Amino acid sequence: MNIDVKWNEPEFDEKSKFIVARQLQILLWRFRAVIMRVRVRFSDVNGPKGGLDKQCMVSAKLRPTGKITIKGVGVDYLAVFQSSFERLILSVQRELAKQREKPIRINRRLKKLLDPG
Repeated sequence: MNIDVKWNEPEFDEKSKFIVARQLQILLWRFRAVIMRVRVRFSDVNGPKGGLDKQCMVSAKLRPTGKITIKGVGVDYLAVFQSSFERLILSVQRELAKQREKPIRINRRLKKLLDPG
């Protein structure tokens, strides 16, 4: 699993990047077979004016096919990251459940061979 963290703000330093990347590694470890790449982008939407302007965009590229993108906005970067990350985990779990529900082509062929009707 490849993790890429970028930001356009002077508030972030290498230590913050390391903390975010490490948290992603630890909490997404159980999905390592499914997630190929995770990208996290932090930005300040309206500059130094303040308010709900801290944006975090988390995107995950899933192994068979698919991409999940979550965008969150808030006052604090860490809080926005946490909420976006929680939503990402729920979305990945939902995608895995959908993939498990799809029948496998081999099973359909076996069913046709075994069921003469």
